[in-house]
Amino acid sequence: MKISKALTIAGSDSGGGAGIQADLKTFAALGVYGSSVITAITAQNTLGVTHSAGINEEMVARQLDAVLADIGADAAKTGMLFDEKVVEAVVDRLAHYRLPCLVVDPVMMATSQAPLLTQRGQELLRERLIPLASFITPNCAEASALCGFKIEGERDLYRAARELHARGADFVVITGVSRKGKSLEFCFDGQESGKITGPMLDSPYTHGTGCAFSAALVAYKAQGASDWSAVVMAKKYVTNGLRYGYPVGTGTGPLNHMASFYPGDLKDGEIASARAYSFKEWERRPQIKPVPLLNLIIGGPLCAGQDYAELAGIAASNGVGMIQLREKSWETRQLIETAQKMLPICHAYGSLLIINDRVDVALAAGADGVHLGQTDLDPQTARAILGPGRIVGVSAASVAEAVAAEASGADYLGVLVYPSTSKDCPYKAGGEDLLQRIGANVSIPLIAIGGITPHNTSSLLAAGASGVAVISAILGNDDPVSVIQEFGQVLRNWGEPDR
Repeated sequence: MKISKALTIAGSDSGGGAGIQADLKTFAALGVYGSSVITAITAQNTLGVTHSAGINEEMVARQLDAVLADIGADAAKTGMLFDEKVVEAVVDRLAHYRLPCLVVDPVMMATSQAPLLTQRGQELLRERLIPLASFITPNCAEASALCGFKIEGERDLYRAARELHARGADFVVITGVSRKGKSLEFCFDGQESGKITGPMLDSPYTHGTGCAFSAALVAYKAQGASDWSAVVMAKKYVTNGLRYGYPVGTGTGPLNHMASFYPGDLKDGEIASARAYSFKEWERRPQIKPVPLLNLIIGGPLCAGQDYAELAGIAASNGVGMIQLREKSWETRQLIETAQKMLPICHAYGSLLIINDRVDVALAAGADGVHLGQTDLDPQTARAILGPGRIVGVSAASVAEAVAAEASGADYLGVLVYPSTSKDCPYKAGGEDLLQRIGANVSIPLIAIGGITPHNTSSLLAAGASGVAVISAILGNDDPVSVIQEFGQVLRNWGEPDR
């Protein structure tokens, strides 16, 4: 397993709403491992900063060496750097380690107007740190200070963004711009400028929004998001935090860094979207293997009166790599109890247990995932409910459905290829041609289903299937073990090197 790692180089906020504390909360909320280098200590709360003290620059350098020589970072950010000596130490070590992505949040003054970076520190930030920046994320006041002119209108935004890019930042985001009742981030990547807009929220919980934005940007970049996608998702993260803020202290409170989980209202599309996006990149999910895969669907009339756990044992012990439990008419308790009996048997032989249609049952039983039809819950919401550690499969009857399912976070697709006699299907079988067309447009595994036999499996694999899902060919046979073994031989032959 690989987990994405993010580093924050910033000051400590004793109130917990900004700085190191806010950054680490943001990293945790977005599913990346956070490490920190503390550059300064502040005494502050929701009413403002009362005192601050810098950390010795040698200690800052030693912190950076300790983290980067061992843990490393897929992306990092700088926040409050306190003085010129700290800026020099940070620039020196970052130039040495050459991180894949550096976000510079040029923190120079607190909202209460307390200075957070010396004048000489600001000069060195302009001269030496900005040229290392993949992103720079000043607010309008900070951009004005860096560029030497006041930003008042649209033309000034363009001018400031271009000047900061000319100083060396690859991507400029001027944050928190208020225009015509909207909140926007003004972006320039050296070629294209754009505005990421959102609602202007009348919230008393705005402390640390700049820190949260830059930290979220770091988290999304650490997970591999594109530049523009990372900016869009960082803005969504901050907006959700503002919308679900809660009172802390008697002054300007912080946004809710954990809004996707507390309250985590999945009826709110923005919360579900943000949560699913963060879960999508988490790599600790069961692997669909071996490929080519034999998938047996247990349930329905062919299994009536049989012990499903016993069936799972017969299938798994003979090489079935994935078993689906599908019973649409059963009560929830019966489904959960049956799945709980099947699961340890499947795992004993290295097989996966997938629940058809029922996300709640998959979650309650601890199954490896869920398979959804087009009329079931959408995969994005399923991912938001299930979390990052389970598989989401989706049935697709067209290229458009397949592409949409992959974009929403599906891990594999079930494709009806031949007419099926064991289930009612609302769409026509697409044949090998549909497999080929879907395979040309998506990168996730395709499992062929419908009328599958050992005799037509090779042609489906040749058309792009990563496996086959079987019902009646196995469960409708008097000797299911022999059929499973016959399928296994076909799949093994296909996987031999001369293929």
